[in-house]
Amino acid sequence: MDPPRLVTVFGATGAQGSGVLNTVLSSVDLKAKYRLRAVTRSPDSAKSLAYRKNGVEVVWGDLNDLESLKTAVKGSYGVFGMTDYWSIHSKDIEMQQGKKLFEAVKAEGVRHYVWSSLPWAEKLTGGKLTQLPYFDGKAIVEAHIEENKEDMIVSYFMPAMFFSFIENLIRGGQDNNPHLTLPISSTSALWPFIDPPRDGGKYIMGLFEAGSKSNGVRVNAVSCWTTPRELVATLSEEGGKNVSLKTISPETFAKDFPDNISGQLTETLIMAIEHGVYGRGEVKNQDDHDKWLVSGSDKKITLQEWVQQNGPWTFETRSFFDNLAAQKANSLAENGH
Repeated sequence: MDPPRLVTVFGATGAQGSGVLNTVLSSVDLKAKYRLRAVTRSPDSAKSLAYRKNGVEVVWGDLNDLESLKTAVKGSYGVFGMTDYWSIHSKDIEMQQGKKLFEAVKAEGVRHYVWSSLPWAEKLTGGKLTQLPYFDGKAIVEAHIEENKEDMIVSYFMPAMFFSFIENLIRGGQDNNPHLTLPISSTSALWPFIDPPRDGGKYIMGLFEAGSKSNGVRVNAVSCWTTPRELVATLSEEGGKNVSLKTISPETFAKDFPDNISGQLTETLIMAIEHGVYGRGEVKNQDDHDKWLVSGSDKKITLQEWVQQNGPWTFETRSFFDNLAAQKANSLAENGH
């Protein structure tokens, strides 16, 4: 039997990276095939210590430090790479980090690289959506990787909107009745969501398992597609309060949030709902993307299951957006903007 192949995972203590680790650690077959190395900025955190107890090698890595990245991926057969726009609030820095990570992977002779990407929103929408740097930056890095990968196998993991964002969108009104207000015209448009810790790793490990067959493949990773109407109905049924749904203009919607995040938040929801993250009509191709799910994985989580498992629902979100706005202001100040 061949010795286990080393797969190195970035963002290991976050939603996406933890999904890869969870998928392997929960599978007898995958644990026999792969060794795991987790790269994190917090190697001494409780999550990191828990992974060590499960046999995962945990190392420190800095996306701004090329030499640390080379050390982190050294000896790896496969690497799952990702960047986090929300920790830096800078498209330019995120692109620099993504390109630097690819440079390290290529320099160390990694055979298979899976990059966490997103569609190029400005191109996909014909220039209508221009305030989505966390989409476009990753897409630009993807194009750079594809152009320079040479004989490396590279696959692209394209996650839908995270389920966890739902709780930040449902808000309590003055009458204590929660509501979902959206900057869209249709309440029946299909909206893709994913639970990365549970389902993300199933796609990523499926790509690694496929080897050269997945070279150049872009996988739309979706736990389920739903509509705004179905979402509020499910939250009402499981959350104990009637959740209402209201659609308003993007301009009116943006006025209710801090100026430095209002445009991005508005366009994120338009991209997710009206364009289905991946482009209009892509829902019909989901079965083709699901063929990349790793063999033997359990069923993907449903909306109802996720809502049931993530209560109780308080529907208090103002602090989240205020904190996000403050974080962005601090990041921009630190980066000289």
